[in-house]
Amino acid sequence: MPPPRQDFPAFPFAPYPIQSEFMSFLYSALSSGPRALALLESPTGTGKTLSIICSALQWLLDHRDAAPERANGSALAAAGGEDDDEPDWMRDFTPLPPKKGTSKKSETHPWRRQGTRKEGGSEKSGGIGENDGEEFLVDEYESDGEEGTRPHAAGKRAHCGGGAGGSSSSESDDEEEEEEATPKVYFTSRTHSQLSQFVRELKRTDFSGKLRTVCLGSRKSLCINMDVQKLGSASRINERCLELQKNKKSSKIKVEGDNKKGHRTKTSCRCPMLRNRSLQKQFRSEVSDHGALDIEDLAQIGRKIGTCPYYGARDMVRSADLVVLPYQSLLLKSARESLGLNLKNSVVIIDEAHNLADSLTSMYNSKVTSSQVSGYANKLFFTENGVGDLNHGQQHGEGSSITSFQALADFLRSLLYCNDDGRIIVARHKPGGHSEDAYIKFVMLCAEKTFSEVTDDAHAVIMAGGTLQPIEETRLRLFPGLLPSDIKFFSCNHIVPPESILPIAVTCGPSGKKFDFSHSSRSSPTMIEELGRFLCNIVTIVPEGIVMFFSSYDYEKQVYDAWMASGTFSKISKKKHVFREPRSSVDVEMILNKYKEAIQSCCSKGSGDTSVNGALLMAVVGGKISEGINFSDGMGRCVVMVGLPYPSPDDVELMETIKHIGNYSSTSSVAEDDESLSREDECKVEPGFGILRKSGKSGQEYYENLCMKAVNQCIGRAIRHVNDYAAMLLVDSRYSHTSSGRGFSCPVEKLPQWIKTRLTCGQNYGEVHRLLLQFFRTNKQIH
Repeated sequence: MPPPRQDFPAFPFAPYPIQSEFMSFLYSALSSGPRALALLESPTGTGKTLSIICSALQWLLDHRDAAPERANGSALAAAGGEDDDEPDWMRDFTPLPPKKGTSKKSETHPWRRQGTRKEGGSEKSGGIGENDGEEFLVDEYESDGEEGTRPHAAGKRAHCGGGAGGSSSSESDDEEEEEEATPKVYFTSRTHSQLSQFVRELKRTDFSGKLRTVCLGSRKSLCINMDVQKLGSASRINERCLELQKNKKSSKIKVEGDNKKGHRTKTSCRCPMLRNRSLQKQFRSEVSDHGALDIEDLAQIGRKIGTCPYYGARDMVRSADLVVLPYQSLLLKSARESLGLNLKNSVVIIDEAHNLADSLTSMYNSKVTSSQVSGYANKLFFTENGVGDLNHGQQHGEGSSITSFQALADFLRSLLYCNDDGRIIVARHKPGGHSEDAYIKFVMLCAEKTFSEVTDDAHAVIMAGGTLQPIEETRLRLFPGLLPSDIKFFSCNHIVPPESILPIAVTCGPSGKKFDFSHSSRSSPTMIEELGRFLCNIVTIVPEGIVMFFSSYDYEKQVYDAWMASGTFSKISKKKHVFREPRSSVDVEMILNKYKEAIQSCCSKGSGDTSVNGALLMAVVGGKISEGINFSDGMGRCVVMVGLPYPSPDDVELMETIKHIGNYSSTSSVAEDDESLSREDECKVEPGFGILRKSGKSGQEYYENLCMKAVNQCIGRAIRHVNDYAAMLLVDSRYSHTSSGRGFSCPVEKLPQWIKTRLTCGQNYGEVHRLLLQFFRTNKQIH
């Protein structure tokens, strides 16, 4: 194997040493394929995304450049291995390779390099451009549903937009068939905002113009049909989109050819954004001219042209070098088949991979609610009582017949999995006025089988994230067949100097009361009151913004209400404007903007010690703000983590996962003389803490890891660049323990290395106050 590459010319500035090490390691991992597997851990704010782009895409170009050399080497090796008895004229004869007309390096844009060919012997350009805005003609043929319901054969382009519009196979054959770019790089992350950030970073490099990039999104993000978009939820939009494609308008017209007469069917999709296929071609052409575009850019171009960007983007996958797409589109087998994604010999890069196993299993869950089991009865009731004319939103709502049938079909399909792969949970309707439906749900527990479908095909799989440890849990859940030595792992410290962060384990409050936010103690009035005293003190010395994380929305509300009643907030408000994380995602951006404006306003006034000096944001672990939000500079001078956010042991799905991971057996405590358990006993739900005690080390480790991964995600929001600085306050005496009374390991052992090495334990509040005062005075002078 050649030595790892050290130079990456596409990096837009001189990289830091850890960035160079990251890129070199990733390049080397890709070169070690096929079926290479690597995990790269780089703290948030260290330029991870840019490092991934510059190393992975450099490898892609180098790999393609070396392809002819590898082919020549193989040919020479084959020739050298011929039988010595073979005649000279046979050995010397080398058939000429077939000429290709696909290399057009003189063209300016990478999308123009693709080869095309016409089928069917026609001299005219095929299908997509010849109708010039008219509705297109197809043979009399009706396909079964959307084109994506069947796997696409490798090597044949799926005309997604055309298929949606009702084209036949013969017309698709007349279209240009694009050369498939191989190998590809697939980059996937959890949210559209993270994918948009990736595209922004890509635009900072030369690869934006050198390589063909396409960004895929959901119908909810890309649909420009306002009648469909206003339905709101993703399931409603998906359902209505497919309905419009299936309900096509058809009419027979006469056609004349060379001494032939006949009839053809004129078919058009009822969605106005897919009726005109020449506009789809125009969309692809305009996207090609712009280079790398994100979801919002694609939607904007689609609106301008008046054609569907969702299917337009899908149609560009085959010829793309880099495909940027959300988790669901890549990791779900049915989605890969629908989109026609070919992972064979390609590179798959999975960002934000710290919770990959849980994300993967949740994609395969299926659920049927009682209102969906009863859908037919409700429809019959409405019809018999003369309420049959439901409005458009109700016809295509969550409880519509198609959605309900799809939910049932998904659930029945789940029953094909092995018994050990998942569990079926039945939840009855809760008494006491709760509106939640009863339901029956399949919960997938086994992640390794579904993930192996990706790793078996890909040339290499790269998992990247800010915090990926513990690696052993990831190995056991995703690729248990591999030895630890088979997994390439990279980890680095942060680019910020050690004096720019101040992590403190805060064990007690100003009055000396020990902080204990365990489930049994956190709601006590004295604990909430002591937390209020602590906050009243630190708002006087922490400048600009403080982000305070609570374990749940319910607990945040409980604390907020108590502080409002006791007058604590009136004291806090003298130094900080107070904001709360909203439950609704649509209000998050508005609250964040107000929080930012409050901080900037205070800083611009140059206020003294007696006036407001910033803002406080009360947030929730696992909420809208704990992941993916940038709290750099004044937005997050201090992050306060209240307690250890362990998941609720009352969560039945979580406990089933823990039992699966810990090889737990609920019958282990049953007496030997019991011949058998009744069916009711087998299905009885055991209390969560009992399961945790009996689940073994691996189950308990998983439970701890869920908690500490959430902590790491929250406190990692504050440091975003080399000149940033922030304090991180872990408020709970358990952060200072060397081990837990229940046999759990020390929580701080699972903190990121760059935080753990700087962690200080404050034995009393006076020490914490002194450390904070000194930290902010020093950094104010430096910065």
